[in-house]
Amino acid sequence: MDMAIWLFGGSVMKSKLLIAALLCTTALTPTTAEAGPAVGFIAGALGVAQGAAIAATAAYGLGATFASGAIGGFVVRTVVAVGLSALAAALAPTPSLPPPAAQMVNFAQPVSYAQYVWGRTRKGGPIGFTGFTGGKRYYVPILAAHEIEGFVEHWLDERTTSLTAESDQLLSNVAATPMAGYGRINPFTGGSGQAVDAGLDAAFSEITSAHDFKGLAGAVIWAKRPPQASFTEIYPNGRQWAYAPVIDGKNDLFDPRDDSTGFKNNAALVLADWIVNVLGKSVDWDEVADEANASDVSITNAEAGTQPRWVLNGTLSDEQTFEDQRAQLAAACDAFIYERTDGKVGFTVGRWIEPTLTLGPDDFFAFEISEGQWGADAPDEVAAVYTEPENAWRETPSGTWVENDVAKPVKDEPQLFMITNHNQASRINKRLAKTKRAQYQLRGTLGMVGYEILGGRDNGRAQRFIRVVHPEMGIDEYFEIGELARENVSTFTLSANSVKPSDFDFDAALEEPARPAYGSVTNDGSVPAPTTFAGGALENGTILFTWDEQDAAYTQEIRYRETGETYWLSSQTAVSTDRHQLGGFADGVTIEAQIRNRSSGSGVSDWAPETPIEIETVIDPVAPGDLSGFTVDQVDDDVLISFVAPNDAHYFGTRIYKATSSTFGAASLIHTEYGIPSDGDSYTDALPGTGTFYYWVQPINSSEKPGTLSGPQSVTVTAPGP
Repeated sequence: MDMAIWLFGGSVMKSKLLIAALLCTTALTPTTAEAGPAVGFIAGALGVAQGAAIAATAAYGLGATFASGAIGGFVVRTVVAVGLSALAAALAPTPSLPPPAAQMVNFAQPVSYAQYVWGRTRKGGPIGFTGFTGGKRYYVPILAAHEIEGFVEHWLDERTTSLTAESDQLLSNVAATPMAGYGRINPFTGGSGQAVDAGLDAAFSEITSAHDFKGLAGAVIWAKRPPQASFTEIYPNGRQWAYAPVIDGKNDLFDPRDDSTGFKNNAALVLADWIVNVLGKSVDWDEVADEANASDVSITNAEAGTQPRWVLNGTLSDEQTFEDQRAQLAAACDAFIYERTDGKVGFTVGRWIEPTLTLGPDDFFAFEISEGQWGADAPDEVAAVYTEPENAWRETPSGTWVENDVAKPVKDEPQLFMITNHNQASRINKRLAKTKRAQYQLRGTLGMVGYEILGGRDNGRAQRFIRVVHPEMGIDEYFEIGELARENVSTFTLSANSVKPSDFDFDAALEEPARPAYGSVTNDGSVPAPTTFAGGALENGTILFTWDEQDAAYTQEIRYRETGETYWLSSQTAVSTDRHQLGGFADGVTIEAQIRNRSSGSGVSDWAPETPIEIETVIDPVAPGDLSGFTVDQVDDDVLISFVAPNDAHYFGTRIYKATSSTFGAASLIHTEYGIPSDGDSYTDALPGTGTFYYWVQPINSSEKPGTLSGPQSVTVTAPGP
C-alpha cells in the first residue's frame, strides 16, 4: 500500500523516492536487473533527472519520449498494447464493416470516404462522375484513393470480360458477349503522369485537363442503349453495369529488407504501410523486416501446396473506426500491436516466441486469475467468414474448427475480410478458439514493470508472451497479452490468457477442415429453349418460322437480322404457338434468326440454336412457264436469238447462254433479256466470229427463280459473201 501512495503522490521528491524503492525491490522485474538502462528509462518517463549522468543517457531520452508522446495510447484511449483475444470483440458484424458483397456496386453520394486497397481484392466504388451524351451513359467509378498496381479481371454485373485493343474511344472494347459492342472500359491506376481520359474529354465540354483523377484509381466507362429486345440480357439490373474488378492495390509499400518499394501483400509490410502512411505514425524498420521474414515463411496447406504464412488482401475505408481497421488487419495475421517505449508503433505477426519476462506475485498491485473455459465468449466451434476468390471474391464461411464437440455447440463466426485463403482462415480459427477457451484468464494491475512488457529494456520490442509464476496458487504458465492499458505514468492494467506453444502449431493435412465447395446449381425455375427451330421463305419477302410445340405457360420471341448487321430486331408471339410469320424482307437477302421462350414473369430461356439459322428471302417463289419459238440465225456477221415469252404473270425475263460445244456445263451467260408475258422477243449476239455456236434460253421470274431450260440451238457462222 505504501507503494500505491507513492505512485499518486505527485511531487518530484516522492518520484525520486519511487525510483530508489523500485531499484531495491523486484517490482520492476524478477529477472536479472539491468539497473542503468532501467533507471534512465523510468527517470525519463517520470520527468526526473537524478544527476546529469542519467539525464544524458539514451534510456532517459526514450522514457521522456514515451511519456510525452504515448499518453492517451496509440491503440485506443489508454490502451498501449493489444492482442488477438482483445481484437476478437471487433470481428463481429457491425454497420461500419460492410462485407465484400456490399462493395461490388457503384454508388453516387455527395461525400465519399477514402478507400485503401492492399494486396489483391475485388471491389466497386463511388461514382466520381456521371453524364449522358451521344446515346451513351458515361460514369467513373473510383476504386482506391491512391495509385494501384493494376487490374487483374474486369467484372460487369457479375460477368467477367476481357478488353480488346480497340483504340477508337467511340467504339466498344468489351469483348465478352452479350455486352460486346455496347460499352467501353478505360481503367486508370492513379499514377503521377496520369492525364485526362481522351474519350471523356471529347464527350463533355465541361471536362478539362484538370479532370485527370491523378492519385486515384478507377475507370472511365460508357454504356449505350441496345435494342429493347436484348436490353435485359445486356443490362440484367435494368441500368448501366456495376463495375467491380479484381485489382492489385497499393504499389508503394516499403520493404526494409532490400530498400525496395512496390506492390506487396506481405502482412508485416501491409501493417507497416497502414501505420506509417494512413495513421502517420512511425515504426522501427528493423523490427518490420523481422516480421516480414516471419510472414514470408512457407507453409503447407490442405491441398499440399505451399503459401506464405501471413498475407493481407482487402479494403479499408476512412468510414470505418480505427478499432475496426486495426482489428481487420491485425486479427487476419494474428498480430500483436503495441506502443513502443521509443514512441514508435511495434507489432509481431502470429507465431510462438519464447518469453523472456517472468512475473510473480510481487509484480502486481492487484491480481485476479480465474480458471475455466465457460461463458458467453467461449465458443465450441469457430468458422471465420473470409473473402474467397473462388466464390466471386465474396464473403464465405470457412470450414469449422471444432474445439469442443457437443450436441448444441456455441459457434463463433468472426469476420476476417482481409483473409483470402482458406488455410489462413483455418489457422486463425484455431487461435481464436484456443484463446477464447483458455484454461486461465488473468487480470491485474502492474507498476513500472508495464514498461518492461512494452520493451523498455529490450530495444523497444514488447513482450507478447510472459511467464507468470505464483507458487501459492500453483500457477506456472505462459500467458499471451490481451490488452495492456496505461492508467497513468506509472500504473498499468493487464488482461491475458494462458497459452501453449502448441496453439501456434498447425498441421494442415490433419487440422484444416474441408473447404466449402463452389459450383453452379440449375435453377428449377429455369425456362427451357424451344427445339427444332426452322424457317422457310414464302412469297413477297415473307418467312415462316416453325418449332416444336411448347408449354402453354410460355410465349415465344424471335430475334432476327440480316447477316452482317450488328443489331437484332425481335418479334414476340401473343400466345404459345409452334409457328410465326414475319414479312417485309427485301428480295434475295439472307436472314439469321434465333428463338427463346418467355415466361409470364421476367424469366427467359437462352437463345436457340446457339448458331442462328439462315433463310434466303424471296419475293416470287413460282417459276415462270416455258418459252416457245426458240430459234437462232446468222444475220450478216451477227447471230439473232429469237423466242416467245410464256403467257405467265410470273415471267420477268430470259437468260441467254452460249457455248462452242453442245454441253451446257461449258456455256456462259451472255445476256438477260427482260420482257413481258406473251411477247415475242430477241437478242443479237454481235460479231461472234466464225464457227459453230450453241445457245440456250431460260425464263426467270422477278426473284430470278428459273424455269425450264430450252436448247441447245446451234448455228454455223460463215464469212458473209461479197
